[in-house]
Amino acid sequence: MDDGAKTPLSVPYSWPQRIAAIAIAIVSDIVNAIFTWAPPIVIGIDVVTAVLLWLVLGRPMVLLPVFIAEALPGVSLVPFWTLVAGGLAFFGRIPGRGRMDGAPPLPPQEQPGPASVPRRDPPR
Repeated sequence: MDDGAKTPLSVPYSWPQRIAAIAIAIVSDIVNAIFTWAPPIVIGIDVVTAVLLWLVLGRPMVLLPVFIAEALPGVSLVPFWTLVAGGLAFFGRIPGRGRMDGAPPLPPQEQPGPASVPRRDPPR
């Protein structure tokens, strides 16, 4: 029975979105590795990649730090675009970060208050 409610494990992306995001990221990382010697070309590729992933994945803010990291010289050798796009596409979030599926945050654990603390009698 499906009542339309999202479960905590549901991912907000369809399979075409996931495939497109992974394909964009893989092509971008390969081209970035080839053009490492030409930083202006790499930055242009990163701008195009960021815009395309924002359009495909619904503008997640986690792409901004990846764009900044990719702009640093030498960092483009690590396939950050593929790692982040894969994490977003298959988990709906980056592991260890907050939930991005639109579900409300989980309630905090209850702290023991004065009523729940066992009472001790003073020693005699």
